[in-house]
Amino acid sequence: MNDAQQENGQAPPQQQDPSLANIGGPNQDQGPSPVIPGKERLDEAVGKAVAGTVIPSDIRPGDMPSTTQLDADKKNAPVETQPQSRVQPETTEVSKTGEDNEDEDQKDDPDAEDTDEQTQKRKDLKDPKKRTVGAYPEITRIGWLEAYKRTDGPQNEFRDKSIWMEEFASSALFGAFWHNAAAISIIPVVCFVVFKLGGGFVSLILIIAFGATYYKNSIRRFRRNARDDITRELIRNALENDSESTEWINNFMSKFWLIYEPVLSSTIVGVVDGILVDQTPAFLDSIRLTSFTLGTKAPRVENIKSFPKSDPDVVLMDWRVSFTPTDIEDMTPRQLRTQVNPKIVLTIRLGNSLIGAGMPILVEDMSFKGYMRFKLKLTSNFPHIQTVDFCFLEPPIIDYVLKPVGGDTFGMDIAHIPGLQSFIRDQTHAILGPMMYAPNVYTLDLEQMMTGGASLTAAAGVVQFTIYNAKDIKNSEFVGQSDPYIKLRLGNRPEIASTQVQKNTLNPVFNETNIILINNLNEMVCMEVFDRDSVRKDTSLGQANFDLKTLEEDPIQDDVWCNILLNGKERGSIRVRAAYFPVAKPQPVEEGGEPVPVESNSGILAINLAQAKDIARSGKLKSLCQVSLNGQIVHTTGNSIGANPAWGANLDVFVTDLEAAQITVEIVSEEQVIGFYSAAATHILRDTEEKVDWVSLQGGQGGEKLKMTAVWKPILMGDSLNPSVHKPAFGVARVQLLEGRDLKNVELGSDSDPYVLISGDKGTSRGRTKTIENSLNPKWNEIHYIALTSAKQILEFETFDYQKRTKDRTLGKVSFKVNEVVEELPDKAGYVARPAVDRWAPLRQKDGSTKGELHYKVSFHPSLRLAKEATEAEKNKGQVQEPLEAAKKEVVEYDDQVEAEKQQAAQKEIPVEQTQIMLPPGTIHAHEAIEHDSGILVTTLVGANLNRSGTYCEFYIDSDFYQHKTQIQKSRNPKWNDIADIFVKELEYAKLTILVKEKSSIDKDLVIGSVTGNIRTILETTPAEGAEFDIIDKTDKRGTMRLKFEYLPVPIELFPKERLDNMGQLTVHLVGAKNLMAADRSGTSDPYFVFRVNGKEIFKSDTVKKNLNPVYDETFVVPITSRADDQFSFEVLDWNQLSTSKSLGTGAIDLRNLQLVLPNEFKVPLQNKTGQQGEAQIRLKFMPEFLSTNKRKSGFGATFLGEGVGMMGQAGMAGVGVVGEAGQGAVKGVGAVGHGAVKGVGAVGHGAMKGVGAVGKGVFGGLSAGASAVGLGHKKKEAPTSASAPAVAVPGNGIPGRLTIQVIEADGLLGVDKSGLSDPYVKVRVNAEQVLKTKVKKETLNPNWSESVVVPGLNTAQPVVVDFSVKDHNTIGGNKDLGQCDVSLWEYVQVGQQQMRADFWAPLDGQGGRLHLVLQFEPTEA
Repeated sequence: MNDAQQENGQAPPQQQDPSLANIGGPNQDQGPSPVIPGKERLDEAVGKAVAGTVIPSDIRPGDMPSTTQLDADKKNAPVETQPQSRVQPETTEVSKTGEDNEDEDQKDDPDAEDTDEQTQKRKDLKDPKKRTVGAYPEITRIGWLEAYKRTDGPQNEFRDKSIWMEEFASSALFGAFWHNAAAISIIPVVCFVVFKLGGGFVSLILIIAFGATYYKNSIRRFRRNARDDITRELIRNALENDSESTEWINNFMSKFWLIYEPVLSSTIVGVVDGILVDQTPAFLDSIRLTSFTLGTKAPRVENIKSFPKSDPDVVLMDWRVSFTPTDIEDMTPRQLRTQVNPKIVLTIRLGNSLIGAGMPILVEDMSFKGYMRFKLKLTSNFPHIQTVDFCFLEPPIIDYVLKPVGGDTFGMDIAHIPGLQSFIRDQTHAILGPMMYAPNVYTLDLEQMMTGGASLTAAAGVVQFTIYNAKDIKNSEFVGQSDPYIKLRLGNRPEIASTQVQKNTLNPVFNETNIILINNLNEMVCMEVFDRDSVRKDTSLGQANFDLKTLEEDPIQDDVWCNILLNGKERGSIRVRAAYFPVAKPQPVEEGGEPVPVESNSGILAINLAQAKDIARSGKLKSLCQVSLNGQIVHTTGNSIGANPAWGANLDVFVTDLEAAQITVEIVSEEQVIGFYSAAATHILRDTEEKVDWVSLQGGQGGEKLKMTAVWKPILMGDSLNPSVHKPAFGVARVQLLEGRDLKNVELGSDSDPYVLISGDKGTSRGRTKTIENSLNPKWNEIHYIALTSAKQILEFETFDYQKRTKDRTLGKVSFKVNEVVEELPDKAGYVARPAVDRWAPLRQKDGSTKGELHYKVSFHPSLRLAKEATEAEKNKGQVQEPLEAAKKEVVEYDDQVEAEKQQAAQKEIPVEQTQIMLPPGTIHAHEAIEHDSGILVTTLVGANLNRSGTYCEFYIDSDFYQHKTQIQKSRNPKWNDIADIFVKELEYAKLTILVKEKSSIDKDLVIGSVTGNIRTILETTPAEGAEFDIIDKTDKRGTMRLKFEYLPVPIELFPKERLDNMGQLTVHLVGAKNLMAADRSGTSDPYFVFRVNGKEIFKSDTVKKNLNPVYDETFVVPITSRADDQFSFEVLDWNQLSTSKSLGTGAIDLRNLQLVLPNEFKVPLQNKTGQQGEAQIRLKFMPEFLSTNKRKSGFGATFLGEGVGMMGQAGMAGVGVVGEAGQGAVKGVGAVGHGAVKGVGAVGHGAMKGVGAVGKGVFGGLSAGASAVGLGHKKKEAPTSASAPAVAVPGNGIPGRLTIQVIEADGLLGVDKSGLSDPYVKVRVNAEQVLKTKVKKETLNPNWSESVVVPGLNTAQPVVVDFSVKDHNTIGGNKDLGQCDVSLWEYVQVGQQQMRADFWAPLDGQGGRLHLVLQFEPTEA
């Protein structure tokens, strides 16, 4: 090392602590240094040392800092002076290559204590394998203060460290002087010893040269250090006692001012002029700042006085400044020629006319002189100057020329007015005095100003980040599937949070929400997926990123899919929700005043932990702080050493409820709490406002204090605090899965068996098609409905190959974005449908390639919004919102709009709630929802009480594949709080089934029980707050389940083939045939019937020998999957023993024309070779019911559907038996249904079709209440096993009761009078006994009677037939028949299923027309 390097590398002795010698570089003396022992004593000393050899008599050597303190120890020399030094990256310890030197250093320092950690670090550094060649020590990157804290740390701000020798002796006894004397004495002795031992002259010369060099360097260092010390002391004394001239600043300002002043003036004009335009009073036309200049002469700093003895982080100075542009004594002639004085012109215009010309107000020749004190508070955060406090030590001198009228030419300075100038001066001092005249100070928070109101590291808002689920994660396991979980972090920062581990799945569902505090949106949320491994290190499965920058335009983003990338390849995706909530800024006040803070109970609590006092009696105590929110640790500071540790920690804590937040700060040393402070967050904020910074600690020895402050940053989150709150569905997507072509074949020796699985928002299955066997070009032609809760949803259609024994294999998938068919209106006003999408989409394989195509159609159908109804209390009080406000909030309550309407309603005795107000478009009243056939059933599964754990639920609505599945709960009293949105096609027939299953790792999941019921009945009987439902396993009760329901109507027109009444069980009763063709020589035939559905034989009747008018009386039941598509036909054959059967004729019946539930009588002409000969008499009865079409029946389909089909078959057969046994009246009634169909299939149901169509929606538009009641009764009840037993009769003695018959009206009657009209009336008979004769309605074909009769003494065990005869009244001559119908009561009224009322239109046989009837049975006590 040369001399220059030694001089630059040695720090000044009075600012450089020897313990810091290993930190600084060549210019370490330029920065602040810790105070060392003896410095204060040296500050008080006077005198001058000449050349570093003479010490004045008034300075005691013992008062000077020792030379050992001023010289850097060799082992702590700067890194730059030790080229052989190496550092281990994980530590800040510098390792030397010489082990002996290190051991000697440890021995020389008796106070050095090695911990186990330090010993291990030294051992690691000795190992060449653990060294990093060329690595810079971390100590050179973190600054002197952090490095100093990492060694021993300060005691207060800067710890007072001493060398051990100084404790026992003065520095005069062991200083550099004695070192030099010892060296001079030892060198001759060493030379003598070497010479005696045989050393030559060369050895002696080397020893003498070494000694001379040592002495020369030591003397030079001593002289330099002494010279620096004395010079510094002279400067320090000058700073304290004298003011410093700053002519160098003035010289710089005189030149810089000419360049900067135009820019400064232009900036001021632009800002001030804009403010004046906005704040112009109403009586003025305009106020403009038309001219502004500060002149060509720059401000001056006369002198500065500094105070070096201030706190280490405080800079205190007194400045005497002046701005006298009119003083020209110190200006050169050249400057005088170009001089411009300050001038400000404010132009005021009173009006737009000529009279209202602009009036200038002129201010010029401003001057200022003042004596000011500045106090700068330094900080480690940017901009490193936290606050600037300044004040005037004496009132400033301000002078100016003000000319309010006349301008430059005629203007007069108002200061010449007697008393006015002094008045203005006094008012100025009176205003500025309390603000900035000593001892008052004016504070500028530069840190807050430079960072926009917050530090760069302070949180400016929160991001609520929810991870819903992931799909198609790469499998890293050889056996089974991965156990994925996700780690969250911001960019390359440490981990923020981690999700729960999801066992054995590649499509995990997390539904976890984390609050991320951010200071800006220029961040990236990184989601790294790991596979949990209990043996080895967790394996990374890839990483997905979410750019927070996108939240600037759309602060709340839901259903966002982020691709998982691993080595540049896609390895699945993660569905997330991100919502950004910035810190709410104070609301501005229009009238000027301070902004009003935003009130919010949720927000960020910014806490500053500055330091503590007197927490220990020893100065070597190492302590840290733990901050807890409501008992949960949210932050831990670093360690600080000393009895007065200074942490300087700033932390931000997100608080959801400020009123309930409890903050606890614990000071921990060696894992023991030595003091704590606990208080409510509101109490800490109140102390901060009242300037109470120091608080007393509890649990210590007494007297301990903690300095902490807090600031509240409100955040308006509203209902978004809980993102798991269910988002209501706003409509449904109709998905038509039509066909596929050229699909991937994964079978050997045959083709794939494809089906399509629809996945919804949470990765859960929402629907599935039937399986098409052995086809690469399947045709499904199925329609599915998916409830939508977000326009950003993505639906996936994945094709699978069905496997009986192994897992189904994927054939590819297609993604569909819902926003292609959904458009959200501005201001969240609702959703409208875009044009439907009809496309062939390629199927994407796992490797990214495509194979095969899928043809689908997707359309959107919005739901109706429900208006909120007033509660009973609100109805009684009559409190309701105004219509406009209610419409905006879409919350409509029933009440009178004005007091006049209330009085009018009261006078007419109309209930208050019947007075309605206008509803927004697309909104209906809640009680009207059930009147719509189609809609979304929102089922809330609150929880259950079960006798087992590890359970989950599956939801089915008329499907053999579940539409919703909950998570597994391990509790015996699970709390799911899950919501299922499932579309209901036809409310009248739809049935809800909830299966409760127990998860099994060995066998198939066990079905514990179920909750099932008709949806319409459930909606009508379940209160809004929900109810308990029994979980039934066959006949045993397994527990209870709490459910809540809501129904959102969807105005949609269903296709005929997708209605529930399109499928069901068809009961066929073959009555017989007439006038068959003779096929035998005997002139007779041996006929039998063969029935077919879609060409496939389903039933063969018995053979009746030698008969052309056979009677069979045979019944069978066949499932019909689609009345709109299935072809029902039959053929009459002549049986021959030796030859093939001969056809006697064929016939077909169009199933679309069937009247549902009720028996349909058909006489079908047979088509044969001769044209038409013979007819078949067939009775059909169709019971709507959901039928499974899926080959792979899971859950509900396999467990319940099969039993349901069998039950329906028996019920249907029993129903026909009832008709057969009801007697002549019943048979006659059944025959009347199809009376109009005698002439052929084309004319089937002239009466029956009218009856069905009269419901209001045509053949597939719905059923009458009576028909639906019978259908639901058959679907629900357990039918008798005997076909001869009545299907609806109650076993035993039956239930007695009375029947109310209402004849409402008729239409389409036959006109029999000359006028073309009739005078109709109705006779009603019950079991052939007349019970009612209505009044005669004159001259009408659509009469309305609305008459009723009560028939007592009926019993459900006995058949009851009600006969209705409609006649035309004639005064002269007999009355004429207009039509007649017979009704079997127990086919319309199902007492066992509580279906006591039937409202329907009955077709009249004979002359046509129909009759509107209501039958109601009321059980009575026997």
